[in-house]
Order: sequence, then C-alpha cells, then structure tokens
Amino acid sequence: MSRYDDTLFRKECLTLLKIGFCNLKGGVGKTTTCQNLAVALREKGKKTAVIDMDPQSNLTVGFGINLDEKQPYLLDFLNGDCEWDDVVISHEGVDIIPSTLDLVMLELSSHGMIEKETLLRDALNKINNDRYDYIFCDCPPQLGIFTRNVLVASDKLFIPLEGGFFALAGLKLLNQVVSLFKERLNPGLKIGGIVMSRHNPAIHMHKEVVEEVSSFFGNTFFNSYIRQNVSLVEACSVGVSVFKYAPKSNAVDDYRAIADEFIIKMQM
Repeated sequence: MSRYDDTLFRKECLTLLKIGFCNLKGGVGKTTTCQNLAVALREKGKKTAVIDMDPQSNLTVGFGINLDEKQPYLLDFLNGDCEWDDVVISHEGVDIIPSTLDLVMLELSSHGMIEKETLLRDALNKINNDRYDYIFCDCPPQLGIFTRNVLVASDKLFIPLEGGFFALAGLKLLNQVVSLFKERLNPGLKIGGIVMSRHNPAIHMHKEVVEEVSSFFGNTFFNSYIRQNVSLVEACSVGVSVFKYAPKSNAVDDYRAIADEFIIKMQM
C-alpha cells in the first residue's frame, strides 16, 4: 500500500514531462532510482523513456544493454546523426537511449559552449508530446557538460537524497544551481521531487535530514522513501530492474509507492 494519500489528486498528466535525475553527490542511488522508478511507472501504464547522460553508462549497464560498435547511441542522437527511433532500445517496457564512454567526446567537440549545453534540449524538442508521459535523464554526479545539458532540457528535477552528513550541503548547492539556470538558460526549471534513498527512519541523522528538507521544500519532499535493500545492488549487477530480479522484495513495494506519489506531484 502506498504511504502517500493521493485522494485529493486524481487528474492524469496530459503532457510530456522531461525529468532530470540529479544530485551533485555520488553514491546516493540516483541511477538505481531512475531505472526502477521508470519500470514502476510503466507497470502503472505510464509511457516512460530514460536517457543515460553519464559517460560511465551505469544506467545502460543496469538495463543489461551491450552496444555493438556500429550501433548508434546517445552522442549520435545529440549530434543529429540519427533519429530517436534509430537509437532507442526497449527493455522491461521502458525505452532507453544508451550511452558509452565515447560520450566524453562531446566535451571535445567543436560546438560553442552555449550550443553544447542546449544539444539535449534541441534534440528532445523533436519528440512528439504524446509519445511519452515522462522522459527521464540520468546525470553524472558533477556539474559538467552532461549535467548542464539535463538542467537546460528538463522541466523538473527529481533528487534522490541519502541521509548522510553531506546530504544537506549538496542539496543546498544544487538548489543554487537551479536558481542560476532558471535565470540564464531554463526559466521553467524547478525541483519537482526529493526522495530519501537507502533510508532508515530509526537513524537519528536520517530523521534530522528529513525534518530539515521537508520543512524547507514542503510538498516537494516525498513521504514515500526507499529502504536499504541488497536486491537493488544485485539486480544492477545482472542487468535488470529489481522488479524483474526480486518482484516480492521490499524495494519493489517502495518503488510502487514512490511511483504513486510521483504521478501526483509531477503534475502539480
């Protein structure tokens, strides 16, 4: 059962939303959340695509995708050398735009800086609004060219947050970055959701982080959360979602609850 009461909000989302999965601190479960939330939403009938904007390609590997050398991938799509349908791969009902380490060539390309930062936005503007409900963009954990592309292209950001010592400092910095991008490159950008990852409400530090973040961000902060679960790590290692790897696990319950809340919050 969902830990979120959605009785006041039943209206379905009517347009495509581009969601950036961001956190400037690594190791918070960002990519794992991007993958499993996409599958959870697909289970609920939502058409979802994910884009791996990280040259380390953890999201691509997490879905068990091994690219042939001749197969187009994200960089080809961003450069306009192929269409969306040429590069998309479907796994577990989710459309995936895969990445490889060659994506780092974007930083060395001849594009001007502003042009580099708008490549993803310009490419996604060609996608019909009725094709998907959501397009997720998974960022690397630093403010490089790939994350900046996501900040320019996204309607909203979704932030998995771990209850550790540096969590609040990283969130404060990201909030400042959002304000800067709203002013200069993406006036509509906003933080659409913050969810606790690897959360244990019995730990004092975790409770302090929850109190601080919820008091500042209000309804943007999710009541649902992701518990620590070894099945999440094991699922990634074999290239599937936790829904396929351990369908009766607590992790699946958590992501289903988050998906319910996500659908409501992202249309507010």
